[in-house]
Amino acid sequence: METLRPLRNAKFTDIIDYGFFLYKKHFRKIFLLDLMFYLPFAVLYTVINPVFTDNYLNFFNTPESIMIEPAELFSTMLTLYAMLFGSLFVYFIYWVTLNNVMDGSIIKILYADVVLEKEKTIGQAVRECFRQFGTLTVGKILYGMIMFTVAIVLYIIVLAGIFVGVFSILGLTSIASLRWLTVILIIFASLILILGFIFIILAVGYFGGMYWMFLPAVCIENKKAGQSIGRCGNLGKKGFFLIGPSYIAGTVLVAFFPGIINLIVFFVSSVTGSIDVTLWQVGAVVSQLIAAILQPLFVCIMTALYITLRVRREGLDIEVSLWKIIKDNFDKAQRWTAEGTDV
Repeated sequence: METLRPLRNAKFTDIIDYGFFLYKKHFRKIFLLDLMFYLPFAVLYTVINPVFTDNYLNFFNTPESIMIEPAELFSTMLTLYAMLFGSLFVYFIYWVTLNNVMDGSIIKILYADVVLEKEKTIGQAVRECFRQFGTLTVGKILYGMIMFTVAIVLYIIVLAGIFVGVFSILGLTSIASLRWLTVILIIFASLILILGFIFIILAVGYFGGMYWMFLPAVCIENKKAGQSIGRCGNLGKKGFFLIGPSYIAGTVLVAFFPGIINLIVFFVSSVTGSIDVTLWQVGAVVSQLIAAILQPLFVCIMTALYITLRVRREGLDIEVSLWKIIKDNFDKAQRWTAEGTDV
């Protein structure tokens, strides 16, 4: 893209397309970052995860569980769940630390190319992210706390909506007279529930996408952790129907193919009627490898969204054009000065 001006009228589909373009353009650097930070962790995490062990699967196999002594069963249960929560803790540590370095490096490389029109090497991007390591870690923790709060609030809203919807439908169906009116009201209530479900999904995408912007706020604008969260609010104003669909679409694209692999493994296990631990382990490793390759695509899409929001709200395209004019005039002045000196 020679100019950022077309992003002023970009829809979420244009952002997805632009994210794919950036992903393909910088695939070599992105893949190398994947090899450095994500792929080794993904494979190791899958291997050590107790869910894909014989002991864990046999624990939920009723005939096998009946034959185990109560004391041994209790000990096995404690061991397995300790390993499970341990693996989740390891994933959390990675999520708040090295994952920031990888994502931040991708953001720096993309922004340097698109906005600054400069090439940033992997080494430069990684070193800069490690200098901001503490800020990125605190920002990711704040992001996680915000999303946890959003999830709790939306969960309460969903429960309240289900409660009201169920009792409303039961009340309507208990009315013997005006049957046609009851049917119409039930259809209307069902449509409201469907629209409510779509709204909740978009709300999750909106808050998730808006506060994800703390990463470029730290990496690009050198904001502190608290300032980066406030910066997210400024960028995300009036962007519900742009941020929400972009975040959801990016998440679905990344999760689609790994989900297909897991569904195939589940289908094969269901058809055979037995749980093959090796099959589950191989399927998990393959799905994690595919997810590792596709995960940076989400970062590319969100970086394209960040640039789009800055173009729309702050006129980043105009700022870049002005800097180009200033740079061109400066280069001309240097050239003319040199030529005048030679004369």
